[in-house]
Amino acid sequence: MKKISKILSAVFSPLIVPCYGIAMSLCVTPLFVIPFKTRAMVLGMCAIFLFLIPALSVMGLYRMGIIKDVGLNNRNERTVPYLVTMACYGVCAYYLYRINAPFWLVGFIVGGLLTILVNLLVNLRWKISGHMAAMGGWLGVTFFIALNHLAVINMMWIVIIIVILAGVVGTARLILERHTPMQLLAGTANGFLSIYLCAWLLSMMGNPI
Repeated sequence: MKKISKILSAVFSPLIVPCYGIAMSLCVTPLFVIPFKTRAMVLGMCAIFLFLIPALSVMGLYRMGIIKDVGLNNRNERTVPYLVTMACYGVCAYYLYRINAPFWLVGFIVGGLLTILVNLLVNLRWKISGHMAAMGGWLGVTFFIALNHLAVINMMWIVIIIVILAGVVGTARLILERHTPMQLLAGTANGFLSIYLCAWLLSMMGNPI
């Protein structure tokens, strides 16, 4: 079970899950009418900021001996990687804004930045789950799209699947003994609320589609 849990933790890493959310947003909303090549380019640029640069920074810090675990399981080693990731999210949000992406989509990234900031501050005193913050954020994206009627398809099964995935990832983190149930719940709530509220607030400032 631990081997499977490690695989799940890697597949649903906090650095990768936001890319899943962006990909979903580009496929199930009116943004689907944009040519595939353009959507792929946008997703690729977002992946560079949300995944590639933060991942390379973690590897670099590991090689320099600043952190001892690339999984950042020690909360005391998360500060610098989190700051780098926040900067990357800021650049990604600006990129989406510059290409005239819907404000709610920009809100997803701003919400992700807020999620990391909250995680960073909480981690100074208490360990909070980064994995579940990411999964909670994906849930926030999904519920925002569904509840605000942005989807061009029936979102019921997508919502169900992502809720189940969140439960599976949370279970995997418990099996690996990385977190307590309260740390998982706190991370999920942080991700969900930060992203949903930021998307809602920014959507009030611009065209919903």
